[in-house]
Amino acid sequence: MAKGQETTLRPPAPAAQELKGVGWGIDDHRTIIELIVAGILAVVVGVLISGYTTSSNPAVAELGLLVGPAVGGLILVVAAALFWSSRLGKVREMDEVLANIPFGGDEVVLDIGCGRGLGMVKVAGKLRSGISIGIDTWQKSHLSGTSPKAALANASALKVSGRVSAVKGVSTQLPIVSATIDVVVSGVAIHRVPRKDRHSLFSEMKRVLKEGGRVGILDAGNGNEYSNLLKENGFADISAHRLRFSGFPPFHIVMARKPYG
Repeated sequence: MAKGQETTLRPPAPAAQELKGVGWGIDDHRTIIELIVAGILAVVVGVLISGYTTSSNPAVAELGLLVGPAVGGLILVVAAALFWSSRLGKVREMDEVLANIPFGGDEVVLDIGCGRGLGMVKVAGKLRSGISIGIDTWQKSHLSGTSPKAALANASALKVSGRVSAVKGVSTQLPIVSATIDVVVSGVAIHRVPRKDRHSLFSEMKRVLKEGGRVGILDAGNGNEYSNLLKENGFADISAHRLRFSGFPPFHIVMARKPYG
């Protein structure tokens, strides 16, 4: 899409084939795989060193048997925490974000960095005549199985296909007409935007929101930074809920509202 180009809101895309179950994907899945491999290797190396040096150097053998499994176990714990956070933690926390937004049912909602549709689809379940729009570039390295097809399949599985639309675009140049959005949400996505571009992202949020429109952000940290960026862009009623330990690293939730006038 050309730089600076705006489009009107699109009608919902055709429903994708239904999934057997709803899947929101695993964030940074490649990192988790690498950690699992590293953890297993650390345990194996420690055991091998211990086995080969038991007779010749008992002290080294004892150290290998202690350090290898300890380091490997710690790495595997981190991998497990990241997996749990992505599989369950972010889902629970997104529910918390949406619970703090007073939906009427006819809103137009934008989910920035929608991935496989976690925010987009959950919002659609709260709407009657409104529409939930997900925007993303769907980078495979960020989230397992991410694609607009996967997002629409999740919507189909939860029977909200008629109230969602998936749009390809970047968060710093949203392909949305100004002052047409009632609510902006984002789940575990903004931290991927380079810091130098984040002010532009929050400026775009303000541009597309109607007066009185609300913002709900869930992310792995950065609550203070996002609060400051919202303040710099003139948002009101800013609140940050930090160190929510249902995620690793701990999640932060930031809420705000675009003022009237």
